[in-house]
Amino acid sequence: MSAMPEPSAATAVAIPIPGGTIEAFSLPGGPGRPLVVLGGVEWGFRPLTGTEGVLRRRWARRTAARPVTILGRPLPDDPREADLLLHPRNSAAAVATAIGALGLTTPVAIEAESGGGRISLWLTLDHPELVARLVLSSVASETPHDSPMAHRLGRWILLAEARDWGDLFAGFARQLRPASAVHDPEVDAASRLQPHPATPERFIGELKATLDPSSFVTARLGEIEVPALVLAGALDQVVPVEATRMVADRIRGARFEVDPECGHTVRTSFRGYDTLVEAFLAEGD
Repeated sequence: MSAMPEPSAATAVAIPIPGGTIEAFSLPGGPGRPLVVLGGVEWGFRPLTGTEGVLRRRWARRTAARPVTILGRPLPDDPREADLLLHPRNSAAAVATAIGALGLTTPVAIEAESGGGRISLWLTLDHPELVARLVLSSVASETPHDSPMAHRLGRWILLAEARDWGDLFAGFARQLRPASAVHDPEVDAASRLQPHPATPERFIGELKATLDPSSFVTARLGEIEVPALVLAGALDQVVPVEATRMVADRIRGARFEVDPECGHTVRTSFRGYDTLVEAFLAEGD
């Protein structure tokens, strides 16, 4: 393996994993415990490379206390292998490889959202030596076959496989808002103008794996022993607040917080999100 770029590099780096690569974008920071960030399934639409400016603006605040590394979804060498590589447990193995390749001081703190939350749960179970703290937002540990959540993901798969990006992104615009939000046709129209994804096979592969019972982790949540902060929006239309509450209930000692006016976009819409997370992470420093 070639020498890894310095973690403070200004661009995302690609780290080899079996069957592909995983991208990392690292920001140097204060002396606190390193933080690894995992996003939702939409992070499979395109590589991190080219989005560094957006990532830097979003996560620069965290660097006052600690270094921050944002990890993308695995990029398969063969797009036909996306379903396997994007399985949450295999993605967790890729995250573990990245943490080691980057030379991060372990154990690290994890801040994960939606689909990234299930990956982080598998990471904590399969590599407990790597994880010290968990911040989980809008996370579900399973996707029951007959649930509204499964039906919604199934529709996303159909639209993505048909390359019907207009309807897919318009649906995102509606479903990411709180359930009580007023329908805005102009927002739907703007959503239809989103650029075509660069790597849709990763998005589709992760959605299919999320519906696969082998990705469900509910039965093992009681094995997790690290401090966890679990956050949910009461008006989440993608992951029901009850599903996120179940994760918190089954992780011993987990702290659960709900914003009654928030939807699925907890990181940007939960009242006082950054202050709450910073305080929780500081407890582990």
